[in-house]
Amino acid sequence: MNQNKNEVDMSKIKLHMTKVLCLLCVLAIGINAQATELDTTKIHSAILKPGEIQEGILVFEDEAGDWKIWYDHRMYWDAAVYFTGEENPMSNGMQLRRGIIQFKTTMYRDWEAYIDLNAGRGSGATPRDFWLKRYVRTPNWTMEFQIGNFKETTSLERLTSSRMLTFLERSGDSIFEEGRRKGAAFTFYTRKFWTEWGVHGQEVDENRFEGGDNEAFGFNGRVVYTPIQQERRIVHLGVWGSIRPPDAESGDRVRLRGRPETRITSNDDHRFLNTGRVGDVDNYTRYGFELAGVYGPFQFQTEYKTFNLNRKNGEPDVNYWGGYVKGSYFLTGESRGYAISEGEFANFDHPNNSWGALQIAARYSFYDLNDSAAGIMGGQQGVLTLGLNYYVQRFIKFQFNYAFVTLDSHADGDGDLIPNNYSYFQTRMLVRLP
Repeated sequence: MNQNKNEVDMSKIKLHMTKVLCLLCVLAIGINAQATELDTTKIHSAILKPGEIQEGILVFEDEAGDWKIWYDHRMYWDAAVYFTGEENPMSNGMQLRRGIIQFKTTMYRDWEAYIDLNAGRGSGATPRDFWLKRYVRTPNWTMEFQIGNFKETTSLERLTSSRMLTFLERSGDSIFEEGRRKGAAFTFYTRKFWTEWGVHGQEVDENRFEGGDNEAFGFNGRVVYTPIQQERRIVHLGVWGSIRPPDAESGDRVRLRGRPETRITSNDDHRFLNTGRVGDVDNYTRYGFELAGVYGPFQFQTEYKTFNLNRKNGEPDVNYWGGYVKGSYFLTGESRGYAISEGEFANFDHPNNSWGALQIAARYSFYDLNDSAAGIMGGQQGVLTLGLNYYVQRFIKFQFNYAFVTLDSHADGDGDLIPNNYSYFQTRMLVRLP
């Protein structure tokens, strides 16, 4: 009975979301006819001005702004030293964490395309973002329609670009978020309100499905409100949710694993948080709540998240939770901005001093993958991180983190590790180059 009910509920959700997305597309076509009078037949070609550096990006554009091409490349070099004792030794070392190659273009004024490749941690460039976007603009609001491979709209910290992270890694290694997937999304925003709704399949390299299984599609949405959005003073409120079935090749199984917010050398093998493969999963839901703000040089940010496995065949549902709280302060007086078009915080001011800017930060994250009622114990992990960031200027950054990791007795990597508390020091050099 529960299995049939879950299947019916999931079918209804998919049907309703599909209807909503179709309705939005029809609405956009109607609105677009009134929102723009651009004659694209007259701008099939353009003469681009000589390239110039804008905010660290090499940009070529025409006089009218109908065509624009820009390049954004970055490299992240990381190094770490671990203090783990004799149990579960971790390898000290350094690595190219990311080598990002990005190309973006505006076409016919209201179309935008983007390609993002990562040349780090692999033998070649791996795809990250590949998408096409259509804008519908009015003086008071903007709508966007996006299709391709891009981030699911889940979690403020996950959506924030890696170049603007306060710490080297995201809290809990984004254990509840799934990153970039194939899909389509609708975005609408005004000066203080932002929302996005999307449907997403699986990761871009998962394009073969065997045994008659269809690609798994899920739905997600996020709403953001910024009641205060002034220079050096911002308040951000957000909520998001997602529902999706297990991926096709996983059958009805789902596994959660998490690194201790570090990714140097052998740490792919040190995911102490590990639920193992939980079977009989019909679908899983995720919810999150965001609260953040800026007051001059001080920034505060916190999120609470849940991950719920809804199971069939009479098996008990499984519920996990986690989150973080962090604060940062620019000793040299700079302040973060806000990008309402993204529903997230933007970069900080240019350094007030010729030698750069200094920022101190602290974060505590906690993730609980234990559900005693369901009999699935994936472990608990708490990480206290202290950070110091030195910005030579906005596009060259040196980061220094010292972290203290505490684990419970169930955080044993699904039986492959021995739970123990430890600490580590890691650092990063981030350079953004045109």
